Amino acid sequence: MARRATAIADAKARSESFLLLDAGDSLTGDMDPARKTQGKISVEVMNRLRYDAMALGPQDLALGLTVLRQRMAEADFAVLSANAVATESGQLIASPYLIREFAGYRIAIVGLSGGKGSPDITVQDPLASAQKAVAELRPQADIVILLSHAGQGIDRQIAASVPGIAIIISGGSGARPAPTQDQDTGTLILHADEPFPGHAGRLLGIGTFTFDQQGKLLSYEWRRLSLGPEIADDPDMAAWVKEQLAR
Repeated sequence: MARRATAIADAKARSESFLLLDAGDSLTGDMDPARKTQGKISVEVMNRLRYDAMALGPQDLALGLTVLRQRMAEADFAVLSANAVATESGQLIASPYLIREFAGYRIAIVGLSGGKGSPDITVQDPLASAQKAVAELRPQADIVILLSHAGQGIDRQIAASVPGIAIIISGGSGARPAPTQDQDTGTLILHADEPFPGHAGRLLGIGTFTFDQQGKLLSYEWRRLSLGPEIADDPDMAAWVKEQLAR
């Protein structure tokens, strides 16, 4: 995390307009202290890094509704899902999207979950949920960004059949490292990192995007930054991490 903090600070310094986003499965993983604290320490890290929004992934939903609501209450950033509902009530457990005035545009960030949920959380059809959310957002937003943990195959379906999405930031397995862009809708699909057991967060996706006045994506640059030893640790984050590990 100390290297990630350095890389994020550097990227922010290079841009006047910056969003820090996550496509989900970032709360627990398979290692302590994130697992032991049921994601509480992960929320603290993301607060310190000043994330803007994250989507809820299958591992996040596996925490169950009670714990997940505690984590969302602790977050200083938006926690989003347009298709995860409480099994008992059928109501969304999180905000489906966030709209921000940003760099002269109204930008909507939509969260989309995948997986099977948990005994008290049901994951509704992601394609239908994306269609509904984007239809609601068309009159309200110039640019729509989708944070999706529904899987690469579904992301491609959404890109092809749901016009109005500028960028899909894709999480989960099966994602391709190279960007893809739908020929008909122009929707761009990006993926930064695919975690595997015992090792996550080793890459950071950094994108630069240019839009016209109507919010159409004109051009982009995308790179996946490896957080190796050549990146110096942020001293404040390193000290905080050391303190947490000593507990």
